[in-house]
Amino acid sequence: MDGNRDGSSVAASRDERVEITVLTTVVVLSVFLLIGLLAFVVKSIGRVPTGHVGLVYRTFGRRHPDDRFRVRVHGSPGPQAAILEADHIYFLPFLIYKVTYAPQTYVPPGTIGVVRAKEGATPQDRPLCRHVECDQFQDGHKFLTNGGQAGKQPAILRGGASYDINPWIFDVITVDNIGEGRYGLTAEDLREITVPEGETGVVIALDGNPPGEEGGVVGRRVPGHQSFEYPWKFLANGGQRGAQAETLSHGGLYAINPWFARIVLIPTRNLTLEWTRKEDKPRSNFDAALDKIVINVEGHRLSSRMSQIIRIPAKAAPQLVGLFGEHESDAFGVSGASDPTPVQRFVEGVLGRTVEGYFHSTAADYRVLDFLGNHNEVRLELEGRVRDDLAEWDVEAVRTTLGEFEPEGTDIDRFRQKIQQERDRQHYLEHREKNVQMEAKIEEVLIAIERNRGKVATAELEDEIRLLGVDHVAFARFLDRLAEMDVPEFVGSDSSAQNMPLPAALNLINKYLAGPGREPGATSPRELDPARGSRSDHQLSPQPADDDSATATTERVSRVRGTMRSTVDGEAYSADPENGQTPKINRVRGTGKSHQPENDDA
Repeated sequence: MDGNRDGSSVAASRDERVEITVLTTVVVLSVFLLIGLLAFVVKSIGRVPTGHVGLVYRTFGRRHPDDRFRVRVHGSPGPQAAILEADHIYFLPFLIYKVTYAPQTYVPPGTIGVVRAKEGATPQDRPLCRHVECDQFQDGHKFLTNGGQAGKQPAILRGGASYDINPWIFDVITVDNIGEGRYGLTAEDLREITVPEGETGVVIALDGNPPGEEGGVVGRRVPGHQSFEYPWKFLANGGQRGAQAETLSHGGLYAINPWFARIVLIPTRNLTLEWTRKEDKPRSNFDAALDKIVINVEGHRLSSRMSQIIRIPAKAAPQLVGLFGEHESDAFGVSGASDPTPVQRFVEGVLGRTVEGYFHSTAADYRVLDFLGNHNEVRLELEGRVRDDLAEWDVEAVRTTLGEFEPEGTDIDRFRQKIQQERDRQHYLEHREKNVQMEAKIEEVLIAIERNRGKVATAELEDEIRLLGVDHVAFARFLDRLAEMDVPEFVGSDSSAQNMPLPAALNLINKYLAGPGREPGATSPRELDPARGSRSDHQLSPQPADDDSATATTERVSRVRGTMRSTVDGEAYSADPENGQTPKINRVRGTGKSHQPENDDA
């Protein structure tokens, strides 16, 4: 019995040891399993560091038939389109997924970032790919599933922000990573565009429909693109390639994709262009191609300096750029915005040829001295030609300045003296012409005055004749002349001639008035007023008249002389037509003054 009891005890002890061993093993295994599970969990949990994104790579699994890109969108093994955002805590079995971290994409302020997709559908044969909304390239899954194309993207990333972008899908070019240049761009092309005061920005679209014939070299305006910042809307609305009619005004800030458009800055301020020695000018000058003016007039070489101020309005800039600034087809963005080439080509091809053509044609129309002496006339003609030619381009010609022409290899002083002599002679002739014209005007005024006086005298005489009659007026005029004439000191006659008939006296007086060398009966200038005409001797003799006419004549004679008696050569003559008396002469010695006889019967 004791033996059986001992055997049972040994068996029980053995079972206890087995149970303990099994329990211990289970516990140990559980601990190891727990430790392994904790380790698995720990290794599968992660947090994306600040300023980074998490890139997920699946190591194994079943391949989805729709995953046709290298970056997977349906969970197939390989790089995953989805990313882990910064500061995000995630759990991904480390045995299935590998997570790596990449810096966020940062675009510095004042710049832009352009995007080139590494994955996507095959692009069309165009400069830019089709635009797909994908939260500024932060949703690679959406980009690939919605038909995003590999290549240059039309949208850009604005400066001053960070973006969670999958670098396996997108290559973002910024000023921080562009280096010496990538994809045809430089760091300057990634700057935001500012248009300085006094300039306008002409946009040259590098993508779009071909320009229509109706618009020429300038693309028509299209809506919705927000100053060319949304290229996809520009393209969707039928935008055309080339220089655009819509320009960028000064004072604005523009973020334009340099792969979509090139910007050229055209000055709208006044530009002073000078025709001086080309060798002395920097190549960047707008007038670098303009040389000193030299022309040949009658075999004489004449040279001069010239300056022209022009202004290019904003509306004229697109056409100018379209014809003179699109030869740099490989240029992008604003790296060449300040290139003076378009304006230089315009100045040389339009303005320079206008001036050169004018002087070549004008030189054949002038003699050398006339050309040198008519400097102002030449300048005005040139100014008009330049103004008309520039107006065809909507460019304003503000002022033309032309220096004096200097003969080359000639005695300048001799030329100047000839020119000055011609000018002095011209001034003298002009002054003389003015004097002759003034004298002619004065003569015309005097003639008009005399004519008016004659008209007045004629009118007065006609009135007098109408009132008194022709004979009485003529006789009164004779007495007026007789009163004004110089009376001779002596008029002699023989002693037998006591009485002289009135006709004889009148004949004697007329002989005296005629003067030496004049025929008797000729009318003296002192005899009658020229306006009244001349009269013969018998017309001056008194004629019978009716009582009223005689009374009027008597009163007229009395007013002039106070009496009808005169003394001529010392003889007193009297006539009384009213009484029918015959004129009598009384000899009087003296000075020829009027004499009144002592009585009427004498």
